[in-house]
Amino acid sequence: MNGITRVWGFSHIMTVTILTPVYAVERYIAECAESLFAQTYPDIEYVFCDDCTPDGSISVLEEVIRRHPERANAVRIIRNERNSGIGLVRARLLEAVRTDCFFFADSDDLLPENAIATLVERMEATGKDIIDGAHADYMAGKVMPPQLTYHGSDEVFCRRVLCQNVEANRVWGRLYKASVLQKLPDMFFEGIDYSEDYCAVARLAALTSRAWTDEVVYLYRRDNLSSYTKNVSRKNIMSYLRANREVLRFYRQRGHLPFALEIGMLNAYRECRRAGMPPVVADDVMRYVPEHWRARLLCRLLCSSALYALGDRLYRVMRLFVVGYK
Repeated sequence: MNGITRVWGFSHIMTVTILTPVYAVERYIAECAESLFAQTYPDIEYVFCDDCTPDGSISVLEEVIRRHPERANAVRIIRNERNSGIGLVRARLLEAVRTDCFFFADSDDLLPENAIATLVERMEATGKDIIDGAHADYMAGKVMPPQLTYHGSDEVFCRRVLCQNVEANRVWGRLYKASVLQKLPDMFFEGIDYSEDYCAVARLAALTSRAWTDEVVYLYRRDNLSSYTKNVSRKNIMSYLRANREVLRFYRQRGHLPFALEIGMLNAYRECRRAGMPPVVADDVMRYVPEHWRARLLCRLLCSSALYALGDRLYRVMRLFVVGYK
């Protein structure tokens, strides 16, 4: 066939890099790496970033690599000189991409063996910038029922992301064309290590096109109690506020604040309240000034101890309205 290999019906092969951070996952990384190297799709590079892991994660990974000599030449391990946090790690991983597409896989999670092939096939068929796949929770060796992603327009998907707590703001489980890095070169920031996924997805949603598949392409581990999402501290809330600030700055540069984004910004006051932090902390970090009259009203209510409960109820109603309107 003129030297062109056909796999899964493709007329050509898109190259893919799987990007995996490594930190304190000695217990899980072997199972993760085995699933990565077992992918049926042939043209994959693997880049792992060792963020000065304090355990034997890298030794375990190297042992798995030795068991897969067919993949060994496609594996790179980059090492940070100091522990830098997930924001900078993801940014460093992106710098290593030299393929057509990339995919994030966290080192305690797993991929079904046809995950990358399924996503590439869909990207070939649609030509979209991002292909979103279904995922399933994974706990104690058991796979839970699939969780499907949103089926709908890019415009409504963007609104759902900006509102927060409606759409999963995850960077994993999605195949990205490498060209999205030209549209958003600063996907991640050093120091934003919690909600770094929201910071990236909320801005990408305004710049990219998206399609989806209902095939499960990612198994998300729910029994790793040391993961970022299991430990919401004051430090993490501050990171979340900085993520909101970057999203706010991005949309301000585009000329206006969508009301959906204002709903998302207002959620920061609710998160501060839950963490026992005064609203002024959100003000100091985000520098958010409501534009729409409804946002100004909700902000006053959510910042008032006496009126917070009313503000929270009105907020939930308004969020449903914003997500639902056409």
